Order: sequence, then structure tokens, then C-alpha cells
Amino acid sequence: MQKAACVQAVNATEKPAIAPRQQRVRAIWTNAMLWTFQGWLAMFYAGASFAKLTAPPKHLAILLGWAEHVPQSFVMAVGAIEAALAIGMLAPIIGWAIGKPVLTYSALGLLAIQSLVTLYHLASFDILAVILNMALMAMTASILMFKTARHVA
Repeated sequence: MQKAACVQAVNATEKPAIAPRQQRVRAIWTNAMLWTFQGWLAMFYAGASFAKLTAPPKHLAILLGWAEHVPQSFVMAVGAIEAALAIGMLAPIIGWAIGKPVLTYSALGLLAIQSLVTLYHLASFDILAVILNMALMAMTASILMFKTARHVA
């Protein structure tokens, strides 16, 4: 009698199996969310890189506080890297076999940049920029976690 009660108690704590239809719906919504994040990140970093590559140094000093303390070539190199990573976020559009490794490296690169930028903004007590970078890091980390862990188109 006690053994049967223990088995029922263990079975009661297990999660019920998800129906295949619910799994498909969940996968569709997850995929849509991740593609939305990828698009937002690509647009954000494409815009940031465009500003770094085309704006005059006077304007960059106003827009970016750190740009006046480093050579213009460094600012342009950061802009070029951000442009490449922005394009890499959309690489799975080409094909999953080619796009998955590119997406993985792009997400890792963006996380590295976002971490450094967050540290800079923390040191300069720019809380709004820290919050923005934390949101960008959360989007990038979710893409890295879900898109590279299993096959999601």
C-alpha cells in the first residue's frame, strides 16, 4: 500500500507530456521571438556602425563620450566590426548549414562588445546606457542559447 502511494506521489510531481501540436506552436513562437531579436540587434548595430564609420570626429565626440579619447581609426575599426557582426546575425537567412556557425560567432562577438561597453558605462555611472546594454545582452544571450543549442530555423 505504501509503495503504491509513493509511486503515485512521484508521478504526480512529474510534468505532463506536451502534445505535439503544443510543441509546434511553442516552437513557432520561440522562432518568431528569436528572429525578432536578431532583426533588432542587426538594425541597432548596423546603425551604430554606420555612425562610427561616417560621422565626423566632432560629432562622434558628442555622440560617444569615449570617441574623443581614442584615435579615429579605432572608432572606425569598432564600427567595421559591429557592421560585420550585424550582418552575421542575419546569416541564417542564407542557409542554416552556413548560417549557424556565423550566427554563433556573431552572437559571441556581440556579447563581448556588449560586456565591454557595459563595463565602460558602469565606470562612468551612465545607468540608462547600462540598462540598454543589459537588454541587448539578454537578447543576444537568448539567441545564442536557443538558436545554437538545437535546430531552430
